[in-house]
Amino acid sequence: MDSAMITTPSKNRASIWARNIFIGVLAFIILVFAALALIPDSTWRSLLVKVISAETNRTAAIAGETKVHLFSLHPSVAIGDFSLANADWIPDRPMIKVEHISATLSLVSLLRLHLVFPRVEIRSPDIDLERDKDGRANWDFTTPGARKPAPQRPSKAANLPAIQQFILSDGKLTAGDAVRKLKFKGEMVVAEHNGGSGETALHLHGAGVLNGKPFDLRVHGGPLLDVDPAKPYDFDAAVHAADIRLEAHAEVKHPFDLGSITSKFHLSGKDLADVYYLTALALPNTPPYDLSGTVVRDNLKFKVNDFKGRLGGSDIGGTVSIDADRDRPLLSADLRSALLNIEDLAAPLGTQASAENKADTLAQSKGQVSYTNPRSKAGKRARPTVAKADLQAKDTGFLLPDADLQVKRVRGMDADVNYEAESIHTEKMPIRKMRMRLRLDDGKISIDPLHFTLPEGQFSGTVAVNAKLDVPVTDLDMKLDHIDLAQIKSKGSADAPLGGQMVGRIRLHGTGSSVHKVAADATGDVTFVIPSGQIRSAFAELTGINVAKGLDLLLTKKEDKTEIGCGVASFRADDGDLKANALLLDTTHVLVTGGGDINLKDEGLHIDLRGKPKEMRVVRLRTPIEIRGTLAHPDIGLEPGHVLAQAGAAAALGTLLTPVAAVLAFVDGGLAKNANCAALIQQTEQSKGLPTALSSH
Repeated sequence: MDSAMITTPSKNRASIWARNIFIGVLAFIILVFAALALIPDSTWRSLLVKVISAETNRTAAIAGETKVHLFSLHPSVAIGDFSLANADWIPDRPMIKVEHISATLSLVSLLRLHLVFPRVEIRSPDIDLERDKDGRANWDFTTPGARKPAPQRPSKAANLPAIQQFILSDGKLTAGDAVRKLKFKGEMVVAEHNGGSGETALHLHGAGVLNGKPFDLRVHGGPLLDVDPAKPYDFDAAVHAADIRLEAHAEVKHPFDLGSITSKFHLSGKDLADVYYLTALALPNTPPYDLSGTVVRDNLKFKVNDFKGRLGGSDIGGTVSIDADRDRPLLSADLRSALLNIEDLAAPLGTQASAENKADTLAQSKGQVSYTNPRSKAGKRARPTVAKADLQAKDTGFLLPDADLQVKRVRGMDADVNYEAESIHTEKMPIRKMRMRLRLDDGKISIDPLHFTLPEGQFSGTVAVNAKLDVPVTDLDMKLDHIDLAQIKSKGSADAPLGGQMVGRIRLHGTGSSVHKVAADATGDVTFVIPSGQIRSAFAELTGINVAKGLDLLLTKKEDKTEIGCGVASFRADDGDLKANALLLDTTHVLVTGGGDINLKDEGLHIDLRGKPKEMRVVRLRTPIEIRGTLAHPDIGLEPGHVLAQAGAAAALGTLLTPVAAVLAFVDGGLAKNANCAALIQQTEQSKGLPTALSSH
């Protein structure tokens, strides 16, 4: 009882102190508002100009009236003819010029610390955004004229206060970005219109030209009048930029905190790499795409859990995430395809299969395009516009893609992508599965592993591209492991030209910005070995060699196949020229040898194959087989007028640039122990002592 009597006065005193403090704070606020209300509009104008100029390091100006009303439940401000100077390296036009800006603020929302603007109106804004090739951006308000490397680290996502009525009329936007090679000029309008039910709904329309092609943005949202910061706000958006089509339904969890948005999207177009102009992400070239998913944004982190769609004739799905809260955005993905069309892999390498390309391909396949050997006496080359196997730009004629890697884009982001295809459609080689992991780190690309699984055999390896250098440098190391040759058939043929297994290795180093340029500069080794197998009559169909003459080199008239003891094709690359180290094919009846080179600069072929019969034949062919043309359009046939002496094969064996044993060891150290290949090694060693006075020409 005594305790209660003692504490009660203390509680009363605390209550009185709290009431007095509240009254004092309220009185102070009223005095502040009263003082501010007495400030003339001209002083407000000078104050606003001074503050904005100090914050932006630019000269701000208000040429029209400035009106400020504070004694109201909805304090308001209105500014006329506002302008903000551009960066000092763009002196000929302002960055921002606005005819009229007005806004009202809910005083109750200010006290609740959740700002709500009942009305915001902007009339005739004219905005100019520029970034030059050195990365200077006029929206960077730090130090005037400061040079910063591009791309710059992004700022946090905007958390805008709730706006219950937003009107933007006659807006103009001009943007130029030399880093992203982007140019835009367009108009914007935002307004609310009464619907049939009496409700108002938000409509935003932006239209213009993006990189010389039409651009259109439309946003339709629910009524803003009753917007509540505690309740989600939905809107629909559609973007058409050239061939890019993006449609989305988005939900802002807390209007208008743009760092927390969930958006269901549908995206389609001709080449996913073009999305760079809208997102700054260095995505690969692709065939026409149609993709969808749900993006969940957490400030500067984005995640797509239900990503799916098609790239060309291939399906794709999985998870994708982007972390933009870094100096370089990081794209992480775990993707898979139930069916991959192998032709769709041509686009990421720089080869697009356009309708015009396919028309030229058909023309060449019908013999409408000819090729003259660049090493011929005439010295003139009529390179085919597009070869039968070539679906890239028709102005190159190369089989190897010659589209340049966009190094600036690659240097601007990082990536870690896992991809797996469960089955693969291809007309040329039966590939069952593919898997790869691509990593991009500070301009360095690595693909490790890159693995293809066939019904019988596999080929796998690694690719590394250093794009940090002025000219990218590429290293490739691929191995072929027990490839069953019976799997490889020409189109429309029931029989494979070759049987048995093949192993091999390709190890090349080159400098260049495209696949073709790297090959044209390449050094390294390319070797294929057939430890045992068969050549079938279908070989003539594959090569186009006359059956009556060409097959007599390898087969008797009673046989439709001949056994291969051991076959070796080895080339040494130097400055893009693949010179034959060893071309050997040991068959039942004939020992075939050869020489020549493949020039990867012009992709010209200059290979000769010669045969030495192992026993007396009814018809003995001593005319060599020549391979001419290009990689994209090879021409295989008999070389008339060049009769070989019997010592020709021995002479070729005696001048091998690399011993066969060393060639086999490059692929697999165990090949030298193979009985057939060991016999071939012995033949080449014995042949070195034979006379070589008689040559093949």
